[in-house]
Amino acid sequence: MKKLVFKLSLLYFFIFLFSSKIYSYDRELIVNEIKNTIESNQDVNDTIKLFYIETLYEPYWQNNKSKINELLNILSDSYKEGIPINRYEIQNIINLNISKKESDIAKLDIMLTKNFLLHSKDLSKGIIDPLKLSSFIEIKREDPEDLDFLSNLREEINIKEFFESLRPKNSDYLKLMIELANLKVLKNTNADQTIVPNDTTLEVGMSHPNVIPLRKRLLELNILENLSISEIFDDELLKSVLLFQENSGLVSDGVVGKKTYQALNLSIETKLIQVLVNLERLRWLNFDFGNQYILINQANYEAKYVNENNTIWKSKVVIGLPDYQTAEFFDEMTHIIVNPTWHVPKSIAVDEYLPKIQEDPEFLINNEMLLYVRGTNKTIDPNLIDMSVFTVDNFPFEIKQNPGDLNALGQVKFMFPNKHSIYMHDTPMKSLFSKDLRAFSHGCVRLARPFEFANALLSGDETIDNSKFYSALNSSEETRFNLDDRIPVYMSYRTVLFDEFGIINYRPDIYGRDALIYLSLFSYGLDQDV
Repeated sequence: MKKLVFKLSLLYFFIFLFSSKIYSYDRELIVNEIKNTIESNQDVNDTIKLFYIETLYEPYWQNNKSKINELLNILSDSYKEGIPINRYEIQNIINLNISKKESDIAKLDIMLTKNFLLHSKDLSKGIIDPLKLSSFIEIKREDPEDLDFLSNLREEINIKEFFESLRPKNSDYLKLMIELANLKVLKNTNADQTIVPNDTTLEVGMSHPNVIPLRKRLLELNILENLSISEIFDDELLKSVLLFQENSGLVSDGVVGKKTYQALNLSIETKLIQVLVNLERLRWLNFDFGNQYILINQANYEAKYVNENNTIWKSKVVIGLPDYQTAEFFDEMTHIIVNPTWHVPKSIAVDEYLPKIQEDPEFLINNEMLLYVRGTNKTIDPNLIDMSVFTVDNFPFEIKQNPGDLNALGQVKFMFPNKHSIYMHDTPMKSLFSKDLRAFSHGCVRLARPFEFANALLSGDETIDNSKFYSALNSSEETRFNLDDRIPVYMSYRTVLFDEFGIINYRPDIYGRDALIYLSLFSYGLDQDV
């Protein structure tokens, strides 16, 4: 960090030096140099070429010297938003600033325009292309036209205000910037973080030496108001532990066990990485979600339905196991199916159910499942077949599970057809919603409150029972309800978020996606010391 501060101090000196000196130069020679550079340099993109062609290669920045200072200040401060300043050729700009040669002044003008455009794109849609990270991340970003950014230079814009207008509108973005600055201060001042020993499970009423570091850590996190040297886990400490567990997305039971210790001892370095990564994620999501939408945050195990800026339904969810990850993507919900038949995916049928069928001939019957000849509606009695002859490679059947209490999809599913075959649904396994980490499915999203969701979608209010829905539910027949409007569904993954009181919450990176994004940011020049 000291190296960075020195570099930035030097940078600001050169900015001042450059802005304070005015050189005389041959305008026509500079115009010719810009023209020659534009025509001969294949690294200059077509939009920048057009920008200069339209003004007959007139230099922009030399005619607007005050804006050079503005731009350099903004680019040099981009690290405050988790953007690698190495992207912007700042040292090259400084070197060219000092030169009096017309050829260097021409190069400088083009370089400034190039980096104005680059920073505009970085802020408005992010640095990394999500599609190149993982097959489980299919976030297709809005791709603004380069010319739309550069056309602003033709107007008398305030560059700082222009860039601020490009930032994500989500209020969490500025909050993450503040958290990033605070974490850097803690890291660079070598602030000691109390590590709570995790060798004993602590709960109210106990007396144990580990209670003292627990108190210290909660005080550091501004959860506990007053420090005590008491080793007794009292009611006051219990309240703080419960609040910390709630903020950490854990079951609030007041018992300090493995998951609570992990959250308590989360390092400053890990938090820094998570904040940097989540700033980039918000840049990916820098667009209008619409008047109504469904947002699933996989890392927070939560889904919500928003209409006209009001959250009218919210629910805990279960998502995919790490081996069956729930993907990140956008789609539109179109319909609801009540009392659904479960068409068991082939992977589950052969990998999980075939061994169970071979071990227990009554497995299918006991689970209200039917065996079909693949690709037909013809059912097969499994008792008439020697199931032991089949393997993963030659299993010729499909398995379907009838509607009912045992159905893995529960009593209702919510469809937004997509290539990942992911949807939201009820589940008979209600006990999973009481877990700290809720990654248990094969990729689909299970809901703790599916009936309220159906009411919200069909009646506009989760508390208003939709009579048609409940009538269909009680019929035990599979029924489809088409939604009046297609509703955007955003399958997201945010490991740092803020609650309704503005308190920052960190979540475990269950799929390792934070690491993927951080490594990619690092490859784009992120300073490891920042």
